[in-house]
Amino acid sequence: MTATEPSADLARLQQLLALVAREEHHLLGVRGRLFEHLAPDGVTDTWLEAALATPEGIDRVESFGAKFGRMQDTLVDKLLPALLRAAGEQPGTALDNLHRAERLGLIQNADDWLAMRLTRNRLVHEYFERSAVMVPALKRARDFVDTLCAAHAAIRGYAQTRFGG
Repeated sequence: MTATEPSADLARLQQLLALVAREEHHLLGVRGRLFEHLAPDGVTDTWLEAALATPEGIDRVESFGAKFGRMQDTLVDKLLPALLRAAGEQPGTALDNLHRAERLGLIQNADDWLAMRLTRNRLVHEYFERSAVMVPALKRARDFVDTLCAAHAAIRGYAQTRFGG
């Protein structure tokens, strides 16, 4: 290992933390716009039909799905491995990294993240007219946003404690 590798790992970690912060900001914004004034049980077939009846609604549903998927992907596929590398560990598979993050207290439950990945796949790959698939996926994704934000905060806190700044 050369003298520049640890600082390169830390620089990459800082870059990804900043990226996830921006992704979180945009995801929270679109979640607010999409689900504003909506009760927890308000995501229904009727609500989805109404949302998809306007260009703005279509854009919000698509944007929410894309931003949710992007933040989830960045956290699991980029940020966790970068954190492990910066800590001197060898990253493994996504599942191995999630289990390591759980042991470190950065996430609550690795299995929830597998369910989140399935939800992400449904949002990204399903067609909107399939409300039997989209409504439950949107409900779960709306709730999973808080899980994503909590993980981001925990990872950021861990990095600040472990590496400073």
